[in-house]
Amino acid sequence: MTKQPQIPLKNPKLIIFLLLIVLAGPLFFAYILVQKGNAYQFRLSNNGDLITPPVNISKLTFFEIGEKKQFSGDKLSGKWWLLYASPAKCQQTCQDILYSLQQIRTALGKDALRLERIFLAHPHCQQSVCETFLLENYPDMARATLKPSNYTSLFANIGNLDARNTYGEVYIIDPKGNIMMHYDANMEPKAILSDLKRLLKISKIG
Repeated sequence: MTKQPQIPLKNPKLIIFLLLIVLAGPLFFAYILVQKGNAYQFRLSNNGDLITPPVNISKLTFFEIGEKKQFSGDKLSGKWWLLYASPAKCQQTCQDILYSLQQIRTALGKDALRLERIFLAHPHCQQSVCETFLLENYPDMARATLKPSNYTSLFANIGNLDARNTYGEVYIIDPKGNIMMHYDANMEPKAILSDLKRLLKISKIG
């Protein structure tokens, strides 16, 4: 039986170096992931707080501020919504948020028609003041309220009570009527816009 000739190693140092890369490479990569894991996770995650399980509003009975006409939550189905749960007393922060929500919708460009905004009045706020301000500044924004018991039940397990009473909170509602994302009042509008763009891009509805 004829022996196959062995090919001599022309560069042993290169072979050793390549073996070290093969053996040590995974360990080095794992170290980088551990050290930089938070940055990667932040980059890939949503800016808002994902609500799991989402809270459906389709069967809730809302009342229009001012006119007092009631409507069912399923009336909001079919589109994406930015809901602003107002504080008990609307001050400058409240006005800033309302302006930001308008700017966010405008920044969506051609997708702006897929998104609407709704102001949900706090049960203890002066609704007449809210109605006047909204009509003068944001007449295209839906305005609603709930019975105090329904309001309490709706937010029982989502958001932050103290923050909502003081500054208000922002929520995203999907086209099926699910409240699925929450933001504090101090969240940067660009962060909300980023999440919305992502949602609208991957969504086949609304």
